[in-house]
Amino acid sequence: MTKAVFFVSEAACLLGCSSYQIYRMIHEGKLFAYKDEGARAWKIPEQAIQQYIQKRFKACSISSS
Repeated sequence: MTKAVFFVSEAACLLGCSSYQIYRMIHEGKLFAYKDEGARAWKIPEQAIQQYIQKRFKACSISSS
């Protein structure tokens, strides 16, 4: 990844899911995102996406053991 911050649609493409699922993950606290003051769009830092992927990978490797 070369971008520091992603929009919901970009994060959905990276994670292979829908924008709806990204919004749900944000609201459930599974994926960190923020809005700039006065802005409507969620912004998701690259680090938050990487952390989410690592958590999912760990969960998959634990459940398959």
